[in-house]
Amino acid sequence: MNDRAVSLFEKYNLNIEKTRKGRGAIIAETDRGLVALVEYHGPQDHLLQVETLLREVAQKYDGPLDLIMRTMDGELFCSDYEGKKYIVKGYIEGRECDVTDPEECKTAIKALARLHLAMRNVKVPEDFATFDKADDLQEDFDRRTAEIVRTRNYIRKSPRKEEFELAFLRSYDIYMEQAAVAYSFLDKDCIAVLREKQMEEKMLVHGDCTQHNILFAGKEVAFVNFEKLGAHLQLKDVYLFMRKVLEKNDWSYTMAEEMLKSYEQIIVLERAEKSYLYARFLYPEKFWKIANGYLNRRKSVPARRQQEKLSAFEEKEEKRQLFLNKWLETCR
Repeated sequence: MNDRAVSLFEKYNLNIEKTRKGRGAIIAETDRGLVALVEYHGPQDHLLQVETLLREVAQKYDGPLDLIMRTMDGELFCSDYEGKKYIVKGYIEGRECDVTDPEECKTAIKALARLHLAMRNVKVPEDFATFDKADDLQEDFDRRTAEIVRTRNYIRKSPRKEEFELAFLRSYDIYMEQAAVAYSFLDKDCIAVLREKQMEEKMLVHGDCTQHNILFAGKEVAFVNFEKLGAHLQLKDVYLFMRKVLEKNDWSYTMAEEMLKSYEQIIVLERAEKSYLYARFLYPEKFWKIANGYLNRRKSVPARRQQEKLSAFEEKEEKRQLFLNKWLETCR
């Protein structure tokens, strides 16, 4: 164990027996079980909110969650000599959900529904103001669409256009039309229903619900890395996990249908909620991510990686459209 980890672990009431490197963490075997030391980049106030709310959720969810531990001084994080912040969490041994295994994906999304039930009507302290706000999908779409437009404008002004820049401009109109349809698909009545349901049931979401944060730990399904926990419509988690699965499975409608049935064994969705999912699936999020990555890369580096991602995205566009056409029927 390196000196930095030693000095940080010493701030906790732990007897360290052995350590090893994990994915973005140092994992330690202690007298209080396995723990993980990970760097934390967010604000302290949010970390306090996550810790408080997650402990409430853990009392209602029937599986493991990686709860944050406090230092001996009662602090939520510790800092090293460079001023970097770290947190220590309970570490859960398990393997990530296999997105190519239909049965595993169905089991995972059913567990997500149970987690979502545990994340409803959680007692939120009055000073946690950010947890008392309705989800605004159209606002999200506006922000992302603006970034796509900014990328287009940047490329247009660029005197030299390579393969990616030319391909991006060719695809631009197609995906901007999809973005516009996705934006307009949810009418005012539909949005009102969704906002009322979210606020009435005081919904919280994991915030980063990908296969990397869903672990199979023996017979249990564990959820980890709640640093993006927040107040949103819970379909945000459903969409993110399902999109990750569908991208790896050629946008299989059958797989999507089976996953949704598994979720609805626990939480039945209304038509407005299925319409919300359609709008999110229709919005070209991958195209936005590619545009965002292009703008934020070092400008001296050719956009080869972005070109690879754009080509891979467009190769599956026909299957994505077939999926969307079938999914639209579920919204009627």
